[in-house]
Amino acid sequence: MAGWLGGKVRLRTGEEFSNSVVGTVLSVGVIKEVLKTQKMNAKPNMGPSRLTISLAVGIVVLLLVIVLLSRAFGATNEARTAIPAPSFSLKIGRGQFVKLTDFKGKALIICFFATGDKPSQKQVPILNDLLKEYSETNLAVLGLVLEQPGSKPMKTFAEEQGLGFPLYPPDYDIIQAFGGLTAIPTLFVIDKNQNIIQKYVGVTEANVLEANLKAILKQ
Repeated sequence: MAGWLGGKVRLRTGEEFSNSVVGTVLSVGVIKEVLKTQKMNAKPNMGPSRLTISLAVGIVVLLLVIVLLSRAFGATNEARTAIPAPSFSLKIGRGQFVKLTDFKGKALIICFFATGDKPSQKQVPILNDLLKEYSETNLAVLGLVLEQPGSKPMKTFAEEQGLGFPLYPPDYDIIQAFGGLTAIPTLFVIDKNQNIIQKYVGVTEANVLEANLKAILKQ
């Protein structure tokens, strides 16, 4: 049989045709798989890897631990650098005032407390003993008493404790001048130059205060 342009046409056998069809099908299947793989690889990264997430979580936990530890070790000792003490003037009677300048040249401990408060009752004798040890020429203590219902009057409390330092009720202005109060007792240690060198919240033992006083008396 004559073919197109005079060539002869060779008819393929059934086996050859079958092999050709199978080869074509396989080739198409392979091409589809390759295209599918390329398409999957071409997908953008939709989110961070597990390693990235783990590292981020670890950093957050570490920072949280550092913050908690710093608060735990510094909770009762808030002032770490000397700052000028507020120049207060507290009225204590008709025409009478107690002022910051009255204590210039000596160490001063100002204690905000309440006579009916248990921690305050523990703090007051500590301050009284320090005053006896360091004498009034080197140290002054000023007690500012917050009134509470049912508490003993300041005069009665002072007599029972045998206090050697004065007690006065603070007004709103002096409380705000010292930054407000979050708890009692709250103590401010002031040096000879009338700078606050330490602030303590809660009962503060004598050895802690003595370390401050020794540093002040070296000035």
